[in-house]
Amino acid sequence: MSKDTRPDVWFPLVVGDYLKDTSRLTTEQHGAYLLLLMDYWVKGPPPDDDAALASITRMTVARWRQTRPRLLGYFSIVDGVWRQKRADEELERWTEKKAKYTERAAAGGRAKAAKSTASSTPKALLTGCTASASVEVDGPAGQSTLYGQAFFIGPEEVRSAFLAKLGEDWVGSYLDPCGWQDVPERALIPRNGYAAERFRRDARGLLNDLGLTLTLRAA
Repeated sequence: MSKDTRPDVWFPLVVGDYLKDTSRLTTEQHGAYLLLLMDYWVKGPPPDDDAALASITRMTVARWRQTRPRLLGYFSIVDGVWRQKRADEELERWTEKKAKYTERAAAGGRAKAAKSTASSTPKALLTGCTASASVEVDGPAGQSTLYGQAFFIGPEEVRSAFLAKLGEDWVGSYLDPCGWQDVPERALIPRNGYAAERFRRDARGLLNDLGLTLTLRAA
Protein backbone atom coordinates (compact mmCIF):
# COMPACT_ATOMS: atom_id res chain seq x y z
CA MET A 1 0.00 0.00 0.00
CA SER A 2 1.56 3.31 -1.06
CA LYS A 3 2.22 5.97 1.58
CA ASP A 4 -0.05 8.56 -0.06
CA THR A 5 -3.11 6.28 0.14
CA ARG A 6 -2.45 4.82 3.57
CA PRO A 7 -5.66 5.22 5.65
CA ASP A 8 -4.03 5.78 9.03
CA VAL A 9 -6.15 8.69 10.28
CA TRP A 10 -9.26 6.79 11.31
CA PHE A 11 -10.48 3.22 11.56
CA PRO A 12 -14.04 2.07 10.72
CA LEU A 13 -15.61 -0.04 13.44
CA VAL A 14 -19.32 -0.93 13.34
CA VAL A 15 -19.81 -1.65 17.02
CA GLY A 16 -22.94 -3.77 16.66
CA ASP A 17 -21.41 -6.02 14.00
CA TYR A 18 -18.16 -6.31 15.93
CA LEU A 19 -19.81 -7.30 19.23
CA LYS A 20 -22.13 -9.76 17.50
CA ASP A 21 -19.22 -11.54 15.82
CA THR A 22 -16.87 -11.55 18.83
CA SER A 23 -19.15 -12.49 21.73
CA ARG A 24 -17.05 -15.54 22.59
CA LEU A 25 -13.69 -13.79 22.77
CA THR A 26 -11.90 -13.15 26.04
CA THR A 27 -10.70 -9.66 26.94
CA GLU A 28 -7.17 -10.57 25.84
CA GLN A 29 -8.44 -12.00 22.56
CA HIS A 30 -10.46 -8.83 21.90
CA GLY A 31 -7.31 -6.76 22.30
CA ALA A 32 -5.28 -9.01 20.01
CA TYR A 33 -8.02 -9.05 17.36
CA LEU A 34 -8.39 -5.28 17.34
CA LEU A 35 -4.64 -4.82 17.08
CA LEU A 36 -4.60 -7.18 14.10
CA LEU A 37 -7.42 -5.25 12.43
CA MET A 38 -5.73 -1.89 12.99
CA ASP A 39 -2.42 -3.15 11.65
CA TYR A 40 -4.29 -4.59 8.65
CA TRP A 41 -5.91 -1.21 8.04
CA VAL A 42 -2.61 0.68 8.09
CA LYS A 43 -0.16 -1.80 6.59
CA GLY A 44 -2.27 -4.38 4.76
CA PRO A 45 -2.66 -8.11 5.43
CA PRO A 46 -0.11 -9.34 8.01
CA PRO A 47 2.22 -12.23 7.16
CA ASP A 48 1.47 -15.73 8.39
CA ASP A 49 4.46 -15.60 10.68
CA ASP A 50 4.06 -16.22 14.40
CA ALA A 51 6.85 -13.84 15.39
CA ALA A 52 5.36 -11.01 13.32
CA LEU A 53 1.82 -11.70 14.54
CA ALA A 54 2.99 -11.86 18.15
CA SER A 55 4.66 -8.48 17.69
CA ILE A 56 1.49 -6.96 16.21
CA THR A 57 -0.66 -8.28 19.07
CA ARG A 58 1.88 -7.31 21.79
CA MET A 59 2.17 -10.92 22.95
CA THR A 60 5.01 -13.31 23.51
CA VAL A 61 5.35 -15.86 20.74
CA ALA A 62 4.31 -18.60 23.14
CA ARG A 63 1.17 -16.74 24.22
CA TRP A 64 0.34 -15.84 20.62
CA ARG A 65 0.54 -19.49 19.58
CA GLN A 66 -2.08 -20.28 22.22
CA THR A 67 -4.31 -17.47 20.95
CA ARG A 68 -3.74 -18.00 17.22
CA PRO A 69 -6.31 -20.81 16.63
CA ARG A 70 -9.13 -18.71 18.08
CA LEU A 71 -8.36 -15.60 16.01
CA LEU A 72 -7.58 -17.47 12.81
CA GLY A 73 -11.31 -18.17 12.59
CA TYR A 74 -11.80 -14.53 11.57
CA PHE A 75 -9.23 -14.69 8.77
CA SER A 76 -8.14 -16.83 5.84
CA ILE A 77 -4.53 -17.55 4.97
CA VAL A 78 -4.00 -16.71 1.31
CA ASP A 79 -0.59 -16.61 -0.37
CA GLY A 80 1.20 -16.49 2.95
CA VAL A 81 -0.76 -13.62 4.52
CA TRP A 82 -3.82 -13.30 6.78
CA ARG A 83 -6.73 -11.88 4.81
CA GLN A 84 -10.17 -10.79 5.97
CA LYS A 85 -13.02 -10.12 3.56
CA ARG A 86 -14.62 -7.31 5.56
CA ALA A 87 -11.32 -5.47 6.01
CA ASP A 88 -10.55 -5.77 2.30
CA GLU A 89 -14.00 -4.41 1.41
CA GLU A 90 -13.60 -1.43 3.74
CA LEU A 91 -10.13 -0.68 2.36
CA GLU A 92 -11.42 -0.80 -1.20
CA ARG A 93 -14.31 1.50 -0.30
CA TRP A 94 -11.95 3.95 1.38
CA THR A 95 -9.57 3.95 -1.61
CA GLU A 96 -12.44 4.79 -3.97
CA LYS A 97 -13.57 7.64 -1.73
CA LYS A 98 -10.02 8.95 -1.40
CA ALA A 99 -9.69 9.09 -5.19
CA LYS A 100 -12.92 11.11 -5.42
CA TYR A 101 -11.83 13.52 -2.69
CA THR A 102 -8.39 13.96 -4.30
CA GLU A 103 -9.99 14.87 -7.61
CA ARG A 104 -12.38 17.20 -5.81
CA ALA A 105 -9.47 18.94 -4.09
CA ALA A 106 -7.63 19.25 -7.39
CA ALA A 107 -10.70 20.83 -8.98
CA GLY A 108 -10.92 23.25 -6.06
CA GLY A 109 -7.27 24.19 -6.56
CA ARG A 110 -7.92 24.96 -10.21
CA ALA A 111 -10.91 27.09 -9.25
CA LYS A 112 -8.79 28.98 -6.73
CA ALA A 113 -6.15 29.72 -9.35
CA ALA A 114 -8.86 31.08 -11.64
CA LYS A 115 -9.88 33.59 -8.95
CA SER A 116 -6.48 35.28 -8.83
CA THR A 117 -8.06 38.70 -9.25
CA ALA A 118 -10.39 38.32 -6.27
CA SER A 119 -9.94 40.41 -3.14
CA SER A 120 -7.59 38.96 -0.54
CA THR A 121 -9.61 40.16 2.49
CA PRO A 122 -11.29 37.49 4.65
CA LYS A 123 -14.75 38.91 3.92
CA ALA A 124 -14.26 38.77 0.16
CA LEU A 125 -12.77 35.30 0.43
CA LEU A 126 -15.78 33.93 2.22
CA THR A 127 -18.22 35.62 -0.13
CA GLY A 128 -16.51 34.19 -3.17
CA CYS A 129 -15.98 30.70 -1.81
CA THR A 130 -19.41 29.60 -0.62
CA ALA A 131 -20.24 26.32 -2.37
CA SER A 132 -23.63 26.43 -4.07
CA ALA A 133 -23.87 22.63 -3.92
CA SER A 134 -23.44 22.50 -0.16
CA VAL A 135 -26.30 21.48 2.10
CA GLU A 136 -26.14 23.25 5.46
CA VAL A 137 -28.19 23.40 8.63
CA ASP A 138 -28.67 26.26 11.04
CA GLY A 139 -27.01 26.12 14.41
CA PRO A 140 -27.41 28.40 17.41
CA ALA A 141 -28.08 32.05 16.53
CA GLY A 142 -28.64 31.03 12.89
CA GLN A 143 -24.99 30.15 12.25
CA SER A 144 -24.23 27.51 9.65
CA THR A 145 -22.64 24.51 11.35
CA LEU A 146 -21.18 21.12 10.59
CA TYR A 147 -23.43 19.46 13.15
CA GLY A 148 -25.87 16.74 12.11
CA GLN A 149 -27.07 16.78 8.49
CA ALA A 150 -24.43 19.28 7.46
CA PHE A 151 -22.01 16.38 7.22
CA PHE A 152 -23.72 15.26 4.04
CA ILE A 153 -21.81 18.10 2.33
CA GLY A 154 -18.47 16.40 2.81
CA PRO A 155 -16.82 13.08 3.66
CA GLU A 156 -18.33 11.38 6.66
CA GLU A 157 -14.80 10.47 7.70
CA VAL A 158 -14.12 14.06 8.84
CA ARG A 159 -16.06 13.89 12.08
CA SER A 160 -15.04 10.30 12.73
CA ALA A 161 -11.37 11.22 12.33
CA PHE A 162 -11.65 14.15 14.74
CA LEU A 163 -13.57 12.01 17.24
CA ALA A 164 -10.92 9.30 17.14
CA LYS A 165 -8.06 11.73 17.64
CA LEU A 166 -9.49 14.47 19.88
CA GLY A 167 -12.63 13.09 21.52
CA GLU A 168 -16.29 14.02 21.85
CA ASP A 169 -15.79 17.10 24.04
CA TRP A 170 -13.29 18.68 21.64
CA VAL A 171 -15.44 17.92 18.61
CA GLY A 172 -18.54 19.35 20.30
CA SER A 173 -16.72 22.53 21.31
CA TYR A 174 -14.73 23.29 18.16
CA LEU A 175 -15.62 21.10 15.17
CA ASP A 176 -19.42 20.91 15.32
CA PRO A 177 -19.90 24.70 15.39
CA CYS A 178 -17.73 25.09 12.26
CA GLY A 179 -19.04 26.16 8.89
CA TRP A 180 -18.06 24.27 5.73
CA GLN A 181 -16.58 25.47 2.45
CA ASP A 182 -16.19 23.37 -0.71
CA VAL A 183 -14.51 25.75 -3.20
CA PRO A 184 -12.00 27.06 -4.07
CA GLU A 185 -10.69 24.61 -1.48
CA ARG A 186 -12.27 22.36 1.11
CA ALA A 187 -12.12 24.24 4.39
CA LEU A 188 -13.52 24.41 7.89
CA ILE A 189 -14.74 27.81 9.11
CA PRO A 190 -14.21 28.08 12.88
CA ARG A 191 -16.74 30.20 14.78
CA ASN A 192 -14.09 32.57 16.16
CA GLY A 193 -10.37 33.24 16.32
CA TYR A 194 -9.91 31.25 19.51
CA ALA A 195 -11.46 28.16 17.91
CA ALA A 196 -9.21 28.62 14.88
CA GLU A 197 -6.18 28.71 17.17
CA ARG A 198 -7.30 25.45 18.82
CA PHE A 199 -7.47 23.81 15.38
CA ARG A 200 -3.95 25.01 14.59
CA ARG A 201 -2.64 23.86 17.96
CA ASP A 202 -4.43 20.54 18.34
CA ALA A 203 -5.34 19.38 14.83
CA ARG A 204 -2.82 20.75 12.34
CA GLY A 205 -1.64 17.28 11.29
CA LEU A 206 -5.19 15.96 11.08
CA LEU A 207 -6.25 18.85 8.84
CA ASN A 208 -3.33 18.10 6.54
CA ASP A 209 -4.17 14.40 6.43
CA LEU A 210 -7.79 15.15 5.53
CA GLY A 211 -6.87 17.76 2.91
CA LEU A 212 -8.66 20.57 4.78
CA THR A 213 -7.70 24.17 5.45
CA LEU A 214 -9.12 26.80 7.81
CA THR A 215 -10.82 29.99 6.79
CA LEU A 216 -12.23 32.61 9.19
CA ARG A 217 -15.79 33.89 9.21
CA ALA A 218 -16.43 37.35 7.85
CA ALA A 219 -16.56 39.96 10.61
